[in-house]
Amino acid sequence: MNIYHIEKTAQKIKDHREKKLIKHIDMRRNFDKIKGDKALNEIDFYIAKYTSLVEIFYAKSKSSKKKSTWLLYTLIFCMCLIYSPFIFSDDMLSEAFRTWFNFAFTFTLAIFVGNYFSNRMNGHTRAWSRNRLMLERLEILRREYELAVENEIENEGFIANEQENTLTKLFELETQNRIETHKDIVGDYLAAHEGTFSWIKGLRK
Repeated sequence: MNIYHIEKTAQKIKDHREKKLIKHIDMRRNFDKIKGDKALNEIDFYIAKYTSLVEIFYAKSKSSKKKSTWLLYTLIFCMCLIYSPFIFSDDMLSEAFRTWFNFAFTFTLAIFVGNYFSNRMNGHTRAWSRNRLMLERLEILRREYELAVENEIENEGFIANEQENTLTKLFELETQNRIETHKDIVGDYLAAHEGTFSWIKGLRK
């Protein structure tokens, strides 16, 4: 199954879920009814922040994947024509066209490798996945708080205690995510550099 069919299947699943969501009547208790709560306001700030990051890195990751796919198809096409005497037992190119396709193959390969290392070093896909996971954890934390305080709105002591517990969890999540971000950035740079040197060493051999 190629990338096109995988993306098409994923889009069908997404469309199906959206249709079910439209028909669904939200009966969740105490959902988005609390206003002016300091814990929810803090969570909402981080939800907005990570929603923006998810959209940014998803766009970059998607662009990189599309570019890699088209470059890969171009490489395969050029290789089939260049090596047509061995693959099809028939030379499909004249000498002039063979020279041009050799150049096109080399140029495309350079862009393909550069795009791969750029995505690997900048970690677009990894960043999108990490921020998406953080966003989901924030949404879960928000619902946990809403359900915990549902029948305790008048109990100020209970509310204050839940707010402190929730804020503690929130900042633990944020701290953990920042540490993971730092590790990913350093790891991506090291992996890209090591991959580059390994590739250069392979060429020398």
